[in-house]
Amino acid sequence: MRKSVTLAAIALLLGACATQPGARPVATAVKPARPDLRSQTVRMTLPPDARTVGDAAEYLLEGSGYSLVLFCKQCPKAAPRLAAEPVSPLAFARPNEITSATRALLLILGERRRLIVDDQLRLVTFDRIGAGL
Repeated sequence: MRKSVTLAAIALLLGACATQPGARPVATAVKPARPDLRSQTVRMTLPPDARTVGDAAEYLLEGSGYSLVLFCKQCPKAAPRLAAEPVSPLAFARPNEITSATRALLLILGERRRLIVDDQLRLVTFDRIGAGL
């Protein structure tokens, strides 16, 4: 009984909030939150024209909401050189494997490299392990 009284009161309040006749409804687009890079998955397949780490990273980041950045004030000086290197053979060890986007990026980078991800700005860059920023 008490639930039905509460539901009736809510229905009356909602009815009072209804739009006036002739008023245009206003709609706003809701953008779903994109997951961070660590929770996104990709298929470890690279196109033939992705020969450098930078090309492969751009391909893997496509549609993720993240961008590759190589030249910025805080970017490691090694980032542009690493982007120009050929894709690591590790990236081709298990073709068509479904893996996390961060692991895929680490595979194209190869050994003794690190991935730097800024989830707030949705940026990605790389550096050599042991190198300072």
